[in-house]
This record gives sequence, C-alpha cells and structure tokens, in this order.
Amino acid sequence: MIDELHIRDLGVIEEAHLELGPGLTVITGETGAGKTVLLTSIELLLGRRADSTKIRAQADEAIVDGVFSLSSQAVAELAIEGVEEPEIIITRRLNPHRSRAYLGRRPTPLATLQELAPHVAVVHGQADQLNLRSSVHQRALIDEFAGPDHAELLDRYNRAWKAAVRAKRERDAFEASLAQAETEIEEIKPILDTIDALDLRDGEEEELRLEAERITHAETLREALVAAYRLLAGGGPEGIGAADALGQASAHVERAENLDSTLNQLASRVMSLAADADALRDDIARYLENLKADPQRLDDIHSRRRQITTLLRGRAADIAGLHEWATAAAKRVAQWENKDDELAQLNDTLTVAQREILATGRAISQSRQAAARSLAKRVETELTGLSMKGARLIVSVTPKPKPAPDGLDDITMELQPHPDAPPVPLGHGASGGELSRLMLAIEVVLAEHTPHQKHQHAYIFDEIDAGVGGRAARSVGERLARLAQTRQVLVVTHLPQVAAWATTHLLITKNGTTTTVKELDSDERIVELARMLSGSDSSSTARAHAAELLNDVKVAQSKM
Repeated sequence: MIDELHIRDLGVIEEAHLELGPGLTVITGETGAGKTVLLTSIELLLGRRADSTKIRAQADEAIVDGVFSLSSQAVAELAIEGVEEPEIIITRRLNPHRSRAYLGRRPTPLATLQELAPHVAVVHGQADQLNLRSSVHQRALIDEFAGPDHAELLDRYNRAWKAAVRAKRERDAFEASLAQAETEIEEIKPILDTIDALDLRDGEEEELRLEAERITHAETLREALVAAYRLLAGGGPEGIGAADALGQASAHVERAENLDSTLNQLASRVMSLAADADALRDDIARYLENLKADPQRLDDIHSRRRQITTLLRGRAADIAGLHEWATAAAKRVAQWENKDDELAQLNDTLTVAQREILATGRAISQSRQAAARSLAKRVETELTGLSMKGARLIVSVTPKPKPAPDGLDDITMELQPHPDAPPVPLGHGASGGELSRLMLAIEVVLAEHTPHQKHQHAYIFDEIDAGVGGRAARSVGERLARLAQTRQVLVVTHLPQVAAWATTHLLITKNGTTTTVKELDSDERIVELARMLSGSDSSSTARAHAAELLNDVKVAQSKM
C-alpha cells in the first residue's frame, strides 16, 4: 500500500505531496496537467529505468520519495536489507547524468526495487494490454487463479524438471565418456599405481627440498657450526668457551647473592643464560653428528622429487591436490569398470524424474482446465456488468508436443465480444476498450477469488477506461470500487462516471509552469465532475448533473 508520495521537479510538477489511504483514489485534470507524472513517479520507486528528460525545466535534479506499507508476510518472505519493518521508504534522485535509488535512506540497486515492486503495487496501463496478449502472461493468470494447491503442484513439477535435467546431463556426460574410457583407464591406472607405490605424504616436497639443500651444502654447514661450537665449548686457541664462561659467571653471582639478596634477579638471569648456552652447545653437537654428505641419499632425494614433479604436472599444485585428483580418478575408473551398473542407475534416476514430470504435469493440466473454466465463467459475468453482455472469454488448455519447463500444456485466451462475432485471440482483433474492460474484469475476479492477505499491494490503473463510455464507464467505476473494498486502488481517468465512485478525489491543476495536486471536498468534486461532463465548471446544468451522478453512486455503494 502507498501511504505517502512526495514529488519535486519531475515533469511539470514543481512540488507535490500526497497522503494516500485505502479505497479508491481517482486522479483527474485537464490533458497535459501532469496526471501521468504521478504514475511515473510511482513507477520510478518500483524500479523503472530513469529518463533524464523527465526532469523539470530549469531544475538540476528530480526527487521522488515514497512511504509504503508491506504485509507482514511480504516482510518475512523478502530477504532484502532495509526491509525489516512493514513501513519502508524508497527514494529516487534523477540528474542529467545518472539516477540513484535509496531504500530506507541507504543506496540500493534497481534490481532490489524491482524485486520489491510486486509486493508494493501493480501498475496497469496501455502496455499491460500487450501483456494480456502474451501466452506466458495468460498461463500465469490461470496458475494464480488456480490457488495454493495448484501452486504446490507447480513447485513439485519444477523440482522434478530440474532433477530430470540434472540426471540427463549426468547420463549424457557418462555415455560420452565411455567412448574414450578404455584409453583413459589405460593411462590413469599406472599413474594411480605409482601414487600408491610412492606412499606420498602431504608436505613431503618441501621436506625433500630442505634435506637436499642440507646434503648439498654439508661441508659449508659443518665449517660454520664447528666454529660456533668451539666458541661455545672452548678447547681451541680462543681459550675458555662461552658456555663454560657463563657457568663460571653464574657461580660467582650466586656467591655474591648470598651476601646481597637484591642480586637475586641478576643471579636468575645469569643462570638462565648459562643453561641456554649449554643446551645450544649440545644441540649443535647433535646436528654435527647427523650432518653427512651422503651422495647416495642425495641421488635418492632427487629421484623422488622428479617422480613427484612428473605426477603433479597437469594434475595438481601439491601432493594434497594430487591425492584429491587420485580419489576422483579412482572413482571414474570404478564407474567405467562397472559401466553397466552405473548407466542403469543413471537411467533409473532419469526415469523416476520423468515419471514425476508426467504425473505432476497431468495433475497440473487437470487443475488448469478446471481453473480455466471457472475463470472464464466469472470473467464473463463481470463483462456483462461492463456492458459486454454476451461476451465470452474462451480459455483453451491444449497439450504441448512434449513436456516443457512450464508444464505439459499451452494456454490460449480468445475473446468473443458478442454472440455474432467469431472468437479472436487476445493478440489479434480485440480492441483497446475491450481489452481494458477484460483486464479490469480479470483483476476483479482474481482479487475476489484469492486470499486478501496474499495481495496487499496497491492497484494502479492508467486510463483503464480508454475507449469506454456511457453505461460501460459507470460499470468500470463500479468494478474499481468493488476492487477497492479490499485493496488500495489508484486510477487516472477522464470519465466522470468513473471519478464519481472515488473514496478520494485528487485534482491535478496546471497554472503556467506550475502544477498542483489538491484533494477535493464534496463541493469541489461537484465542480470538477461538472467540468468533466460538459467542459465547463460554471454550468448550473452540468453541476446539477454532477450532483445527481454523485448521489446515484452513493446509493449504489450502499448496496455493495
């Protein structure tokens, strides 16, 4: 539902603020006053692409703000940042170079607004007549009308279809691989045997590299560490070693500590250094004992590294990755060696999914046929009330040549405007006025047939009464009022017979370059309806006619 709308410098509107409520709101005014700008502003908030030419002359940018109320169900279903509460604020800012969108004052992409749009408002205009002619849209209407049980069938069918596509892809890929399986098995098996025989460890490449470095530079390492050992251990021309010197220093400090307890910390530090020096000397000694320049071991290391490098090439970056490759390759070999069992399992999976498609698809077809009959009957009743007595909506559900993602059947809608006319597809032959009334009839039927809590969005009609006049116009107004009993409905109209049914009447007036929007009281409505009836708001006859029209509508509304 649309609660508030604020427009600045869009089209001919310098600034306008609208507070909208439930029921039927009609928007009237002279041609060119800017009625459609209101609808354009709403469409911008619903994610429509911006057109910089819509910025008001002499203005730097156009701004549209909207406050909307969502149903609690929509809030729960939508995983959109900024939509945590039923009330949301959407803003669009347009300048000559770019447009920006904001949700809850935070920047947001247009795709988010487009995802949000169906939960906020549905805009019906001349372009929607093209949608009505689309077979895809016609199928969507039938599926919506068919109800929640039908929706569950569609969900089951969709899951089965995806499962069948996945199973067929896997089966076809496996069958294609069988052609080269024998050659590939001959190549893979020796590699897997080599990997098993080498018993490779993760990280072994680095261990081998480091060991090879040690053996290659063994003499240089020995010279450096022997010199370090002598400095620690003594026994050379340098005299006493560092380790022994620290041990003696520790003993001296310990004796001094007996005379001055404040030397405790120094004694601990010297003792720790002496212990570390002894441990370091012993560690270097052990390293020297194990340091050997073993040519044979070096050859073995180089040989193993070459084997590892050969196995890794084109398969993995390290041994861990090679083990993953080997696991997958072993699985492929097992599948190929048991190809008959594997192929049978893949075919069984595909067959189960295909059976589910056919079974669920047949149930969907039956449901669509029942929905088509019921929808057609209800729409025909509405068309009678819209001065199309005898008109028939013919909804055909025919089998497709083969199953498709949307089911087993095609949906086509034909309109027979009167008994003497042949039925014609909605895309060929039906007039704009007939399509406008048909579209309204379908919306009224869907609104009254589907649960109210699932559809709390606003309905917006842009001149749905185009090509309609006289008694039919009054019927259009009555249907819009019925729709507005449980929905918020906004209508741009030129017909007084429609405007008379309004709960709220907004008048768009253009004064020079400035356009204003005003909500009319009861007296002002009579003046505006008189203008719409006769072209002059000063005619006493027209005003009397307008008052009579309003009075007739009030009587009719009391009986609804």
